[in-house]
Amino acid sequence: MRRALWAGLAAGVLLALLLAWAWRPGPPPAPAMMLSLTGLLGGSPGEGFALALEPGAISLPRDHGPQPAYRNEWWYFTGNLEDAAGNEYGFQLTFFRFAFSADPPQRESAWAARDVYMAHFALSDAKAGRHRAVERFGRTGPGGADARGEPFAVWLDDWRAASLGGEFLPLRLTARDEEAGIALDLVLQPGSPPLFNGDQGLSQKGPEPGNASYYYSLPRMPAAGELASAGRRVAVSGQAWLDREWGTSALGEGVLGWDWFGLRLDDGSDLMLYGLRTADGGLAAQSAGTLRRPDGSVAALGAGDFALEPLRRWRSPRTGVTWPVEWRLVLPAEGLELRVQPLLDDQEQDLAVRYWEGAVRVLDRAGGRAGRGYMELVGYRD
Repeated sequence: MRRALWAGLAAGVLLALLLAWAWRPGPPPAPAMMLSLTGLLGGSPGEGFALALEPGAISLPRDHGPQPAYRNEWWYFTGNLEDAAGNEYGFQLTFFRFAFSADPPQRESAWAARDVYMAHFALSDAKAGRHRAVERFGRTGPGGADARGEPFAVWLDDWRAASLGGEFLPLRLTARDEEAGIALDLVLQPGSPPLFNGDQGLSQKGPEPGNASYYYSLPRMPAAGELASAGRRVAVSGQAWLDREWGTSALGEGVLGWDWFGLRLDDGSDLMLYGLRTADGGLAAQSAGTLRRPDGSVAALGAGDFALEPLRRWRSPRTGVTWPVEWRLVLPAEGLELRVQPLLDDQEQDLAVRYWEGAVRVLDRAGGRAGRGYMELVGYRD
C-alpha cells in the first residue's frame, strides 16, 4: 500500500528534471528544494488512465510485467542479508514508472517519451554503522529506462531487475554507484506464494471507486550473491521481499504520511501492515494490512485490527527530522505483540523525496528474536 501513495510524485517534478537533462550530458540535476509530499500526491487521477476497480483482477505471471494503462507502477525490492561471519545488511532497489499522459507521444521522435522512471538504491551495513542511498532518473528511449513482460525486466541505465529464464523467478538484481561506494548483485529464487493485499489484490486508498491500486507481495524470496559496502566486497545470503503495485489514484485529503512494515516472522508468518497518519493525529480508515499465518491461511486486516505505537525516536543530524525508529505492533485477535527495532537508526533517505526506509529486527513480547523485515516512514518533517 505504501507504494500506491507515491502515486502523484512524478509528473511535474520529473518532467522538469528530464527536460533539463535532455539539454546536457550527465545525470539529471538534483531538485533545487525538498519536494512537498502531500502537495505532490494531492489532486485528482489523470484522465484517460485505467482505474483499479475489481477484486481478483491480478493475473500472474502476466502482471509481473509493466501496466501501461495505469498512470503509476513500481517494483519495490527490499531484503535482509548476512555474510559468512553473521554481519547483517539491508538493501533496497526500487523502480518507479510514471506516465505524463494516457495517450501515446504525438510526434515521431526518440525523445517523445510518455513515461519517466525513477529508481532508488540503498544499502545498510550494520557492522560498519553505514547507510547509503542514491537515486536516478530516466526516460524511455534515449533515457535508458524501460520495462518488459516476457521475459521480465525493468531497468534504469545499469540498475536492473531481470528474469534469468522463462519464468519470473529466478531473477537477478544488479546496481552500482561508485561515488557512494555501494554495489549489489543478487539472484532471487522462488519462495512463498504471492500475498494478495487488500480485497484479493485490490488495495483501497480512499472512499471513492477507483481510488485504489492493485497490490501483491512476494515476501520470502531466498537471495544470494555479492554486495560492496565500506570498501569491501562480501558474499551474502538471506531473504528478499517484493512489493508490486500499480494504479491511478491520488493521496486522500487529510493524510500527512504513512508508516509501513513488511515483516517475515521466524514462525513462518508474513505480515504487511501500514498506518496512514491523518492531520488529527489518528489513522485513516484505509489503513490496513495482510497476515499470512504459519499454516498458510491469510487474514486481511482493517484499521481496527491492529495498533501501532512509536517507542523511540531518532533525530537526523543532517536534516533535523525526528523519525520514530522503534515501534510496538499489536494484533489483539491474533494474540500477537511485536517490537520492531532498526538495524541502524540512520537509514534516512535524503533524496528528492525525503523518507526513512531501512532494515529492522523483530522481537517478541519477551524480547526474543521473532523475525526480520523492512520499515518505511514517510511524511515527517523537522
